Amino acid sequence: MLNIRRNVIFSFIEISTNTLLTFISYRLVLRLGGFELLGIWSALLAWIGLSRLGDFGLGGAATRFVAALDVRSDRERICRYIDTAIISNAVLISALTFLSYLAVSHWLVLAVGAANVAVAQPALPWLMAAVIATNLCLIITSSLFSLHLGYIRSIIMISGNVLQLGLVVWLVPRYGLPGFAGAQIIQYSFAGVVAWIAICVQLGKLRLPFAFRWVVLREMLNVSMMLQAANIANGLFEPLSKVMVSHFGGMQMQGLFEAAYKTVWTARNISSNTATAVIPAITRYVQTDIPAAQRLYFQTRRNIVVSMALILGGVVVASPVISLLWFKALNVRFVEFVALLAIGCAFGGWCTPAYNLGQATGKLKGVVITMVASDVLLLAGGLGFGLAGMPFMIVVATTAGMILTSVMVIRFNEPLIGLRGASFGGLFGARAR
Repeated sequence: MLNIRRNVIFSFIEISTNTLLTFISYRLVLRLGGFELLGIWSALLAWIGLSRLGDFGLGGAATRFVAALDVRSDRERICRYIDTAIISNAVLISALTFLSYLAVSHWLVLAVGAANVAVAQPALPWLMAAVIATNLCLIITSSLFSLHLGYIRSIIMISGNVLQLGLVVWLVPRYGLPGFAGAQIIQYSFAGVVAWIAICVQLGKLRLPFAFRWVVLREMLNVSMMLQAANIANGLFEPLSKVMVSHFGGMQMQGLFEAAYKTVWTARNISSNTATAVIPAITRYVQTDIPAAQRLYFQTRRNIVVSMALILGGVVVASPVISLLWFKALNVRFVEFVALLAIGCAFGGWCTPAYNLGQATGKLKGVVITMVASDVLLLAGGLGFGLAGMPFMIVVATTAGMILTSVMVIRFNEPLIGLRGASFGGLFGARAR
């Protein structure tokens, strides 16, 4: 049973609770230390989060393999794929995050500026632990997702969001950024444990993930290396933009950019996550029923284009009100950032179904080329504008990179399921060959 409808509905509820969590958490940080404190958090997270670029994409590879299997007849194979992915990622991400922590500790002045070292230093070890806990939780919950149980994953994450909401209200006013990180550690540890129990129930027995197999790792690496190349290029975009904004614009601008980025991105995710929720189903279809894959793709794209226009348009219109709620004042620069990022995210959301086709089919060459091109554009534009003393234009370069990515991904990926895109990436109706 593919559970498409339930997965989409609960994915929507999950991102809605996450939106509420983000608003309250950031409001507490802003009340505690203003834009500078939020900027410090964002800059540290961007630098340490670069460690995620070194994992081998085994979570996505496991999804591709597991989603195509039937739990009733392929239980042992599923266990081997899931356990191998979890153990490999746990070891690698923990090591890489620790190395990132050591590097950021050594060059902390470069990351946040000399004036902010005293605030950033105590938060670093907690933030490192939060990044590790987050990544371990995500690999476990992605395994649950690959079993076509995305709605259960969403229920678990919703519960975790409610838990973190209570924790940030209690911890952030008392302990600042270490308290914020501590709330995330507890949330993701809880969600990871509960998700693993749900996986065990689905597979018929309570056990630990010890079914690691080298031969399975090699099999998944054949897919995951290209997937990871795409993940690296894609995952580099956000921290690269934030690192350049913080370096050239300072912590106050970075705080504003982080607030705008989260505002737009969480709104975007309300729509785009419904497309992500159908990845296991479309993975099954591309191997068994191409016409069904095409129909699901068209339906997903149609829904996301309409909802993205309504949601992001509403965010832009409401941005002055959001500014008043968050900052207790109308911040024009925040409104400008929201408008620019909303344009980029609208294009990004539109291409999400096409992007997911790369993971579903295992054919990611076009995605890799696209993401590298957008990173190069952002780096060149960001450095040029930053060195010219125009940090605001780095946000413009970020939006331009998002638009380039979207158009190119659709042109590359729609043919993977036998579609021939119309002009401008098939926006007005790709058709079957």
